[in-house]
Amino acid sequence: MNIRLLASLALASVALAACSLPLIGQSPTPSPTPRPSSTGHLTIAQPAPNTVVTASTLHVEFQLNGAHIVDVTTKNLTPDTGHLHLSIDGRLISMNYQLSQDVSMQPFTPGPHVLQGEFVAADHIPFSPRVISKVIIEYQPPGSS
Repeated sequence: MNIRLLASLALASVALAACSLPLIGQSPTPSPTPRPSSTGHLTIAQPAPNTVVTASTLHVEFQLNGAHIVDVTTKNLTPDTGHLHLSIDGRLISMNYQLSQDVSMQPFTPGPHVLQGEFVAADHIPFSPRVISKVIIEYQPPGSS
């Protein structure tokens, strides 16, 4: 009896597996839509590369050419509209809708840090290729010298 039960279960599992296979002539699952490219070019205007930051707040300014920032998140993507993402050492600090902001440096240790801005599409997902600008700064907290 156990052999018949095992054989029945094996046959049932083969039948279920066959039902999950695609039918002949059925089109495969479509691949994700490719990401759009952007007309924008992003630079970090301030701080300059290798700036020594001695204050607990860092003022960051971006320059964006060939595109503009929108404050609406949408799936209707265009190559010249999007948002700014600011990160330090790969850690996202903000998703911004303006070209400048002040960032608290207090959570960061003294030493070099990579400041990165990225212009992303209006759905907050990167363009392809990515639109990124980076600078290295040196943080020396107040009173550390």
